[in-house]
Amino acid sequence: MLDKSGSSSGRSAAKEVAPKNGAPKNGGEASADRASLTYVTDTEPGIRRFRTGRGFSYKEPDGQGADENTMARIKALAIPPAWTDVWIAPDANGHIQATGRDQRGRKQYRYHPQWAEERDGVKYSSLVAFAESLTELRRQIDADLRRHGLPLERVVAAVVWLLDNTMIRVGNAAYARDNNSFGLTTLRDRHVDIKGSSLRFAFKGKSGKEWKLKLVDRRIARIVRGAQDLPG
Repeated sequence: MLDKSGSSSGRSAAKEVAPKNGAPKNGGEASADRASLTYVTDTEPGIRRFRTGRGFSYKEPDGQGADENTMARIKALAIPPAWTDVWIAPDANGHIQATGRDQRGRKQYRYHPQWAEERDGVKYSSLVAFAESLTELRRQIDADLRRHGLPLERVVAAVVWLLDNTMIRVGNAAYARDNNSFGLTTLRDRHVDIKGSSLRFAFKGKSGKEWKLKLVDRRIARIVRGAQDLPG
């Protein structure tokens, strides 16, 4: 529906920090900087977990066994025994400390406590400003929904209207790719059935929650149908 390609999508919130080479950092890198952490990904060499008898052994990227301090850090992460393909950050200051796959094959994360604190600060610091602007935002949405055709403003207004009226999560391209779970911006055409002014949504959301809901709105149905008919 709203994602046709299927490809991958506070403290002061959204300010980008430029590194020394002048290239802007993404939001995650900026948050890691503010939390005095190192931004890492599990595509980098990391510590690996191996089943050994009834327990596990851990190997550093160089093949050596994890030392005592690293083992204490790993123990504190409380990584579930059922996780597979476990990756652990070799850096104790990495913003991601571990990743793995749960029993359903979904990718899971263990974050550094300072990262979680920083992200919570970013999240909640913006709530007051958002609440103050909500009335004007809804007024603008209504105006944009009255536009003709499928200009960007009208499509975005439809997305925000659906967020406001259905409580469906926004969605994340990584979750759609890694976990086959969807949100509003990552839904496929098969997840929405439109008949007249009626829309029926059926899809698997975050944490495996099954969403099934119906709403009736002629404007929204027309916009969503138009988006479905677009090539690509």
